[in-house]
Amino acid sequence: MFNNRTENQMSGRFAGAPFTKWLLIINIAIYALDFFGAGNNSFGRLTPYGAFEISACFDFHQYWRLLSFQFLHASPMHLIFNMFAIYMFGGMVERVLGSKRFAAYYLLCGVSGALFYTLLALVGWLGMGWLVGASAGIFGILVALIVIAPDMQVMLIFPPIPMKMKTFGMVILGIGVYTVLTSGNNAGGEAGHLGGALLGFILMKNPWMLNWVDGIAAKQSTSRGPRTDYSPKIRPRTQLNMESSEVDRILDKVTQHGVHSLTEEERATLLRISKQG
Repeated sequence: MFNNRTENQMSGRFAGAPFTKWLLIINIAIYALDFFGAGNNSFGRLTPYGAFEISACFDFHQYWRLLSFQFLHASPMHLIFNMFAIYMFGGMVERVLGSKRFAAYYLLCGVSGALFYTLLALVGWLGMGWLVGASAGIFGILVALIVIAPDMQVMLIFPPIPMKMKTFGMVILGIGVYTVLTSGNNAGGEAGHLGGALLGFILMKNPWMLNWVDGIAAKQSTSRGPRTDYSPKIRPRTQLNMESSEVDRILDKVTQHGVHSLTEEERATLLRISKQG
């Protein structure tokens, strides 16, 4: 476990990060629905219909499992660890990417985890079973932070030592690779983690791959009615240069001191630029 050293309080942690807040609410609510009244059943009521299982998904065309498995958890501790990670780090990435892009990024990393697990199972490296949990999306979040703020300090709880985000990421990814290569305990879950991390790295290095999110948002905005606050399509070059310089300064600050060091104005600037794609 780990603890990010930040002064943000509960009320401010979700400022500018509504999707992160709803991720926590939905995951906890679904877990309660899943296991409430399950009796002696080793699985919850929803798990058999929502867990990712290769045959059910691809042979019987139950493609919703690529998304639904991300909101199911196998035990209370499984849920707690995953929600703690989302609570600590999700908002940081959401404020940088913007809520719509972050939602797409998170869910796609989860889908990538299921697909990577499928690939390794089909070639015979892993056995086939059920996959549940938010971990693939969470690994996408961790990779995003490694790219955005590699030198941000996190404090491990066991053992209680400080560690840079990039070092922490290398350690947990290394554990995942070793577990998959040796077919160790929870190798299928670790394959899902690695799949989420892999797509997360690709998307963070190629942010244009999420530009389609802005297109959907623009269409939704248009469908609500005509805009009355049109802005020029071509801005002065001096304004473009000033914005580029400001973004570079903010990203340098994030790299050196972490996302939590940004002021509200700096976070708003990053959010506005990210929406411009």
